[in-house]
Amino acid sequence: MRPPGNITRLHAGGTRHVASFEYSVRQHLERLLDSSHFDASARSREFLCYVVDEVLAGRGADLNQGSIAVTVFGRRSDFDPILDPIVRVQAGRLRRSLERYYLLGGNDEPIHIELRKGSYAPVFVTVAAGETEPVEVRPVTLTRAVPDWPTVVIHPFALSLAEDKDLVGRMKDTLTMELCRYGDVRVVRQGDLDKLDLKQQAGVRFELRGALRRNADGCLVSARLIDRTTGELIWGDEYHTRTKAGRWSSHVDDVPRIIAASVGSEQGAIARALLREAATQDAPGDFAAILRSHHFFFARQVSDVVPAIEALRQLTVRQPEIASAWMWLARLCMANYSFELSGLHTPIEQAISHAYQALLLDPTSARVRCVLAAALLVKGELQAARDELELALRLNPESFVYREIIGWLVALAGDWERGVSLMRDAMERNPYCLPHVRHGLWADHLRRGEYGEAYVDALEYRDPCFFWRELMTACCLGHLGRHDDARASAALLLRAKPDFETRGRTLIGYYIKMTELQECVIAGLRKAGLQLS
Repeated sequence: MRPPGNITRLHAGGTRHVASFEYSVRQHLERLLDSSHFDASARSREFLCYVVDEVLAGRGADLNQGSIAVTVFGRRSDFDPILDPIVRVQAGRLRRSLERYYLLGGNDEPIHIELRKGSYAPVFVTVAAGETEPVEVRPVTLTRAVPDWPTVVIHPFALSLAEDKDLVGRMKDTLTMELCRYGDVRVVRQGDLDKLDLKQQAGVRFELRGALRRNADGCLVSARLIDRTTGELIWGDEYHTRTKAGRWSSHVDDVPRIIAASVGSEQGAIARALLREAATQDAPGDFAAILRSHHFFFARQVSDVVPAIEALRQLTVRQPEIASAWMWLARLCMANYSFELSGLHTPIEQAISHAYQALLLDPTSARVRCVLAAALLVKGELQAARDELELALRLNPESFVYREIIGWLVALAGDWERGVSLMRDAMERNPYCLPHVRHGLWADHLRRGEYGEAYVDALEYRDPCFFWRELMTACCLGHLGRHDDARASAALLLRAKPDFETRGRTLIGYYIKMTELQECVIAGLRKAGLQLS
């Protein structure tokens, strides 16, 4: 309970006793941030400091989702709060952290900071003479959605027990944030759907629904993805989380991250559904170029790489503000360079330049930083690559978005222990990992001389990646002395890459940077009958 007495509020509408009150607020804020009872993330703390500063500076009336998104979260000036609800989600998390702080340890503070629903201007509550003033709520201006971009609406999770309301709200927040981080899917929360006009609402293609039920052993979370144009159920799954160990996760908080990965990742349910559709008809609008990139990395047809690059180049000319277009263009140029797929000139510096452009537009994206780090790795700038990976982890420490890629790149950049730990953590917590983990684990086993374990990882490397799977298996079989099988894998390698004997050392060196490990790979291939010049 608060101490008795009248209340003075400082909010967007004005101030009282500003000088002394401002000092008191800032002193209180310092104590709050230093307290172990304040459990907010680093991003939420930045959010709180920013909005407090703005109100104390007399700019509280100008606080809205757009200003916060640009200043705190690094979003572009054309930020759309409907398609990217990061500010609302983080405000909800900050609100709960503040409530927890005052409940557990800060209730006797002479000042309380409140973040009321409907406003992003904090309210400062203290014991002082005066009357209670109303809280000013400013309307949020919404910008127009992109109609041809795949959009998913997230409905509130159904629950069986009223006491799970906070848990379900937290799960929905996490799910929303994770889907936004994948970048290729727009996200609308069900409560915001009626703020869109009819044409925009008609463009919302998918809906995601879920439910949480308690049982004696833990809880069961179910989720399903529906195509709103046909009513077709295109994906669904259940997750049993138990008090000691779960199906995929030991903690229910991981479940929304798993759902986001299965739905919104580059190999997720939405991408697969759109690719099936694109096989029979042309995709509409700007997203067609993004879909071409998805198709290329699914099908691995060399003939598709140049048309995909050209489509993205045209998109970046028409719509230079789309970060994901620059990111995909960087990936395609890097693949074309490092796998030597076509005669199109795409030097690695070009891929790095495109990745930096994407980073300027979306500096909080782990995917963009991983693409940049991969291009820097290919070029041999290992320290710069490690720096980008550290930032990616720091920005989203618990996110599953590209976590396995971060681990893979950290290992290849030289920090094997940490990289392998990240990859194994991603595999344990997320069943929808991208296959790069197997390449990283294969390389780690190989450098240790564990050829049997390396061969298992090579077999489980699902991504054909043009020639790397055959390279991995031929190398391991050569070291294991299985000469007939090794020669058969080497023949498949030459079929996938006819000039490998002359270009192999260079191609291996793009991703394997340790000299000893390079020689180990080459020695295994030699035992398989391949003589690299």
